[in-house]
Amino acid sequence: KGIIGMGLPTISLVVLTLILDIETAITMIVVPSFVTNLWQAVTGKHLRDLIREFWFFLVLSGLSVYVGTAIFFNVSNNVPTFLLALIIIFYSIIVLTGKTFPFLNRNLFINKSFIFSSNGILAGLTGTLIVPGVFYFQSLNFEKEKLLQALGIHFSILSLFLGFSKSFHKTIFDFEILFLSLASCISAFIGMFVGRIILKRINEKMFRKIFQFSLLIIGILILFKTY
Repeated sequence: KGIIGMGLPTISLVVLTLILDIETAITMIVVPSFVTNLWQAVTGKHLRDLIREFWFFLVLSGLSVYVGTAIFFNVSNNVPTFLLALIIIFYSIIVLTGKTFPFLNRNLFINKSFIFSSNGILAGLTGTLIVPGVFYFQSLNFEKEKLLQALGIHFSILSLFLGFSKSFHKTIFDFEILFLSLASCISAFIGMFVGRIILKRINEKMFRKIFQFSLLIIGILILFKTY
C-alpha cells in the first residue's frame, strides 16, 4: 500500500477469509483500512484541490456503500466478487499490453456519478474498494503523488461508510475483533512506511508498471477468495 496506495483490504481479506467468515473479516479490516487511507489522504499537497473537484462524487460513493451492504446481507456475494476479479484482471492485462483504456467523456457529470456510485455499491457488497474508481483516477494521468492522494481520499470515504453501514446492519464490533483490528494498524503503518521509502526511489514509468502488475495480482487474489 505504501508503494501503490492500495491492496491492504484486499490482501487482508484473502488471508483472513482462510480462517474467518467473510462478514467477520470485512468488519476486522475497517479500522486499519480507514486509518491508513486517511493518512494517505492527508499526506501531500493536493488535498484541497482534489476535494474541491470531487467532493460531490466522494459523498455519493460513500452513501452508495449502504446499498451494497444491504445487498450483501440478502444475497450470496460470490458471483459479484468473481465478476469484480475478472474485471480487474482484464483491465490490468489490457493496460500491461500497452493498450489505452480511457473513460469516454470522463468529465461528464452523469458518467462520474455512475462510476463513483457503482464503486460504493461494490465496496459494500464485496469489501473491495478498487473498482471502478481506481480505473477512473488512473485514466486522468495524475502524477504518482497526486494519484496516491486521490485514492487515499476516496478509500477513506469508502472505509468510513463501510464501517457505518456495518453498524447500521447490526454487525457487532466485539472487544476481541476491535482489539485485533486496532493492533493490526501498527503493522500496517510499518508496511506503509517501508513502501513510501521504496516509492521515493522509483520513477513515474516504473511506478505505473508496478501499479498495473499489482492490480493484476490483486485481481487474482480476489478470484481465489471466491473459492
